[in-house]
Amino acid sequence: MPLKARYVARELCEHLPLPYRGTSSFPCQLLVQYPSPHRNNFPIVAVRKPCSPFWIQQCGFSSSSIPKVSLLQGNAYLYFARHILREKKQKASSGHFTLNSIIPSVGWVRKAWMHSEEEILESSGLDAVVYLRVFLFCIRFFGICTIAGIGVLLPVNYFQGAVDITTIGSDALDKFSISNVSDGSNRLWVHFSILYCISFLAYGLLYMEYVYITRKRIAFLKTRRPQLDQFTVLVRAIPKAKEKSFSEQVEEFFSSYHPYTYLLHQIVLNDKKVQKMLSKVQVLAREIESLKSLPLEQRRPQRTGFLGLIGSKQDPLELYTKQVEELRKKIKESQTQSVQAAKDLPVAFVSFKTRWGAAVAAQTQQSSNPLQWVTEWAPEPRDVNWSNLLIPYTQLWMRRLLIGVVLGCIILLFFIPAALVYTLARLDNLMTWFPFIQTVLSIPVISSFLSGYLPSLLLTVLYYFIPFLMMALTKVEGYPSYSSQERTTAGKVFLFLVGNSFFLVTYGSLLSLISQAIDSPRQIPNLLASSLPGQANFFMNFIMTKGWTGLATETLQPYPIISGFLLKYLLGKQHYGPRIEPLKYFRALPNVLLFVFIGFMYTLLAPLLLPFLMVYLIMGYIVFRNQIMNMYEPAYETGGQYWPHVHNRVIASLFLMQLIGVGIFGVKEKTSASTATIPLLLITLIFNHYCNMRFLPAYRDLPVEITMPKDQEDEKTGYKDQVFDLLQTAYYCPSLQPMNMILPSDDNYEPLLSHAYFHSETV
Repeated sequence: MPLKARYVARELCEHLPLPYRGTSSFPCQLLVQYPSPHRNNFPIVAVRKPCSPFWIQQCGFSSSSIPKVSLLQGNAYLYFARHILREKKQKASSGHFTLNSIIPSVGWVRKAWMHSEEEILESSGLDAVVYLRVFLFCIRFFGICTIAGIGVLLPVNYFQGAVDITTIGSDALDKFSISNVSDGSNRLWVHFSILYCISFLAYGLLYMEYVYITRKRIAFLKTRRPQLDQFTVLVRAIPKAKEKSFSEQVEEFFSSYHPYTYLLHQIVLNDKKVQKMLSKVQVLAREIESLKSLPLEQRRPQRTGFLGLIGSKQDPLELYTKQVEELRKKIKESQTQSVQAAKDLPVAFVSFKTRWGAAVAAQTQQSSNPLQWVTEWAPEPRDVNWSNLLIPYTQLWMRRLLIGVVLGCIILLFFIPAALVYTLARLDNLMTWFPFIQTVLSIPVISSFLSGYLPSLLLTVLYYFIPFLMMALTKVEGYPSYSSQERTTAGKVFLFLVGNSFFLVTYGSLLSLISQAIDSPRQIPNLLASSLPGQANFFMNFIMTKGWTGLATETLQPYPIISGFLLKYLLGKQHYGPRIEPLKYFRALPNVLLFVFIGFMYTLLAPLLLPFLMVYLIMGYIVFRNQIMNMYEPAYETGGQYWPHVHNRVIASLFLMQLIGVGIFGVKEKTSASTATIPLLLITLIFNHYCNMRFLPAYRDLPVEITMPKDQEDEKTGYKDQVFDLLQTAYYCPSLQPMNMILPSDDNYEPLLSHAYFHSETV
């Protein structure tokens, strides 16, 4: 093997993402080839014997389950998409770019850990920082809880001796839980003291985190370069006049009531047809940009017929260019028709000369009728969901009410397949329904695996598509931006996961729990407290199955690799260039919060679960730091608006933990401790109310003390006129946008407006 190729191969093994790393200095069998006769080209390195680290084996992966994946440029584009794009921009002037330039100089774990928060903020925005701060908060809180639980509660539970260790068999975990403490024992005061301590610990950490993130948000808004959404307001429910168009009404209204700050407006048109064609153009245009950087011999010809299976073969660059030109013509025709038809809607984007003027319009009531001239802050231009702006404003509350009912029905009805899966996974049921497998189940290793691992694994698979179902429901509600859709969807997914995976397992039937709660509301704490301790073993396996394996899947990224393989070798299609994707918060955030919820529930009841949770949190923090810096590109920026939602869900988990504390002390016949826990519930509600009163307005509105200095700064720096020029076309609806705005560019995902963006060309 040539020296250069051997060096590169060694570097790939040591520094590519975790699934391809080994434990020895040169653990993989490699096949190294040069793609062309020129020896100075970067070699292609293929792994013939991939390695499987120990922790991936623990998550359910083994060397036999990991396919023989080639480390070609396609995979590098997956794992180092952001690095490749940045390096291509830096190397554009020299015209020389190699894969070696994007390989980290140290191990990926160390590199991920070494990134400072300021680097993450500059690279990925405040939303990514907030997501990582969720992990950091949980590591701090549950780290202290783990020390208290293992060091104090575990010995108290174990040496009580209420559970006969000789009769509990596979349920030996009960020996370490609160179930082992005798009824009425004074040892329960230790649990009572720990409950108070960790509650006030949660208050302190939550408050400090809210203060920290709020300061970060304010500093972010103060130092942020001029953004078009800071000058723009979304206006809905524009009243219809007989002799005037909506555009004329908007011009007249804001010229009259905001004469000194009003700048211009963009009316929204009904152009569903154009929007569908635009999505196709954007996908093709990105493929064309990537193809242009490849030599002809690396571009695989594709068939022009159905699904790429039939028809004559053609160079993909020529094929995609032809398709884009055809769509261009259709889009221009549709744009002309939309303008001539004048299908304007009672929705407009109104821009102002100053941030202060926009703040006044967005944060005040414009009409004596609160259902007319409704204003709110406009989302970023890239964050606008144009299709939802077509929904009449008066329908929004009905849609959201209907979706709320549908969500409740889905949560209840989903108990049927979830309960079936959970019941099917029990060994006694398997032997009853399938007698022929009794011999296999008699093997201790298999029976232990099925009883401990299979139920949580099946539930994980069953819940995989839930985030996408919740997103489909949220789209019907008509939110004007993709970011608000994701935040709302995250709440729905969290509610679903808690309702199904938690209450189903702990109580068996949510309907039965609800009926008993209605009959006797005072028994809710006792009902939960009596069911939770016995399910600690399941949730321990659930954390390993859904949590640890989920992190392995996040690192491996098997779905893009498999889909790319199928497209390339079965359908004859291939994706070229970096696969830039945003981090889907509506999937990632609820999963983290679900484990946080489980951790709160079992901190007091079964502290032996906490070390498994800590492993997930620490590994998740490292993995997502790496993914955010190297793989995911932000699609929008909300300025940290996810944190209030995280705070509310943590408070809900804390409140339920305290409620279960009331119940567990009652079940254990320690009435005085149960009564003394009730004030904690009131303290939690008061604390949450204060936090919402103190911090939440900073996430809803833009303070005047920020807007005025920023406006004065724009006057001095000369940004003001440049922003005005951009506002002329920034909020054009798709049917009016010039083609150069439709096609993607290199700074398409730039979170802040750069100087180059101010000088972008217009048609």
